[in-house]
Amino acid sequence: MYLIVRIFDLTYRYRFHNNEMLERAGALSSKGNYLLAIWHQNLFQGILAQTGKRHVVIVSKSKDAEPVAFTCSNLGHQVARGSSRAKDGRDKGGRAAMEEMTSYLKEGLPGAVTVDGPKGPAKKVKPGIIKMAQEAGIPIVPYAPYGRRYWEFNSWDKFRLPKPFTTIDVYYGEPVEVGGLSMEEAQEKLEQALNQDFSGPA
Repeated sequence: MYLIVRIFDLTYRYRFHNNEMLERAGALSSKGNYLLAIWHQNLFQGILAQTGKRHVVIVSKSKDAEPVAFTCSNLGHQVARGSSRAKDGRDKGGRAAMEEMTSYLKEGLPGAVTVDGPKGPAKKVKPGIIKMAQEAGIPIVPYAPYGRRYWEFNSWDKFRLPKPFTTIDVYYGEPVEVGGLSMEEAQEKLEQALNQDFSGPA
């Protein structure tokens, strides 16, 4: 899987837009970091566009997710998977991974989250990213990488795989501060930010 991903990546051309939003987000955090928020539909190009820029990401502890964890690690990212069981023997699942990721965020590492993953519903922000941002005291940056030519799959998220040799436009939105907001308010604010028109110069 890792080799296939790297072969695809070698054919892509990336164009970044609104990079100043990352600087703006960093200025809002005491440690200069932030959380990137991305729809699961754009996960493939989202990971590749950040190659060489270390982020902490959550990957399931299931055996099926091993190739994903290996690929993310070899692209330079910090993978948070959490402990599979709590001290009392109960399965902690994603909660443990969130706790591990939050600890990295508090240390100053930026992070990235598919906010409607791993199983949807599509384009509905789940509470995980809000909780981590509030606990770490950092802003959330809407993140939208779009391949100009792509295959779209008939999956719950309408997953998009950019075609080889296409250009991928990478957009960053205005930082969203969620401290002091209720969960519902923060989710709605982030959804609106991710659903905005990110179109920019060609």
